[in-house]
Amino acid sequence: RHLQTVFAEDTKKKKPPRSHHLIPTAEPKETLSNPKLEKLVKRGFPKSRFCFAYGSKVLHQRDNLPTASTMTDLIFVVKDSHSWHVSNFAQNKAHYSPLMRLLGPRVVATLQDNFSAHCYFNPYVEVEGVLLKYGVISESKLLRDLQHWDTLYVAGRLHKPVLVLQKDPAFRADSYINLNLRSALHTALTLLPDRFNDFQLFSIISRISYFGDIRMKLKAENPSKVRNIVEPNIPHFRELYRTIIDESPFIERTDYGYIQATKSEKNLQEMERYLPRKLLHLPEGDINPKSRVMLFDKNVDPKSQLLRKVAAGDIRFIEESLRKIVMWPSLYQALKGFLTAGPAKSLKYSVSKMTKARGKPDKKSEVPAVVSNDKEEKEQLMTSEYTDYNTKVSHDPVRSPTDRRILLVILAMFGILQLYLTSQENSLASMEQQTTGLQSLYSEKKKRYDAELERLKAEKLQRALMEK
Repeated sequence: RHLQTVFAEDTKKKKPPRSHHLIPTAEPKETLSNPKLEKLVKRGFPKSRFCFAYGSKVLHQRDNLPTASTMTDLIFVVKDSHSWHVSNFAQNKAHYSPLMRLLGPRVVATLQDNFSAHCYFNPYVEVEGVLLKYGVISESKLLRDLQHWDTLYVAGRLHKPVLVLQKDPAFRADSYINLNLRSALHTALTLLPDRFNDFQLFSIISRISYFGDIRMKLKAENPSKVRNIVEPNIPHFRELYRTIIDESPFIERTDYGYIQATKSEKNLQEMERYLPRKLLHLPEGDINPKSRVMLFDKNVDPKSQLLRKVAAGDIRFIEESLRKIVMWPSLYQALKGFLTAGPAKSLKYSVSKMTKARGKPDKKSEVPAVVSNDKEEKEQLMTSEYTDYNTKVSHDPVRSPTDRRILLVILAMFGILQLYLTSQENSLASMEQQTTGLQSLYSEKKKRYDAELERLKAEKLQRALMEK
């Protein structure tokens, strides 16, 4: 009813259409495609259920032009992790670190499926002259992440436009992918003001998977990464979310951009079914759940209090939930990378990321000013407390310098452990070479001994014949 009133009043005014974008609003001239990469994936890797590419080599990013040393990022979704790695060992064993080659595909599949973000990555792999970093995730783990946001590690990448390179007809996950996009849209609505434009909407959606990301805190990612991703790719984002926006009962397009339904407790209760389960999760069996950002009155239902606070503009619990979802999987995945990729590649990757992130962030707000011919509308949006959401929406995974030092110590310990394992691996390899050498020497001496024994037997038999 509120939206109908607003649109009726706007229609009566009969104002000319207004541009609300700081960047061009043209539709994408062509869909994302790369036939060369599709053929490379088909020829160079075992068949997967689903494969997509992402990153700066696929989508143009502002201030981040790809170079010869820039890797193309791939994700393979497989039915059975162990079977896929067995086939990949037979085809691309050199892609794995020496330690993983020694341990074998079963250990690789176990590390992938049972730890951190359920992904296994091989960085700095060259296939047919193309430098790749590819990750592997099982289909069951991906579908769960898309549906419930268990880690947001791969689901967060699918919030943004990607290039699909391979899709098995039996892979029927379109409903899960759409559910993931719908969850991202409605989560962004809880963090946005009543009126906003394309850039603000897609920036919040892109930022969801960076809340609590340990790479952001350790300055291993460009502070302006979200802006760099969104600004040149608004048409692709709009095409990706067009159907989801049209089907949502909580958002409508206007001449100024978008307007969402009033954030009343009743509307938020209806919106709750569009949000992932972990986002509004409260501890079960505890009438007074506590978080680091807010307390609840033990005499009132916690869920009602949470919805009331969000309706009043208090979004700290949403931020905290996203931070908890993203932080630990991203940390464990980074630590697992030191073990699986090897110290040399891990160090090289970390240095390249930190070098890329060394560029100074923009002095401008991450959300540009909204261009409008309507003076009142422009003033309203410009003075909104969400115009610069860098100050409102925090994504700080570590709250104190002590926590940062602890994390750096943990990373250092894992680096030392990796170096120790590598040295042990080298010693095992040298022992294996020595054993192989001893075995060949033994075989050679045994052959000589057998030949000499046969010669002596022949001589003895000849003497016996002569005496006879």
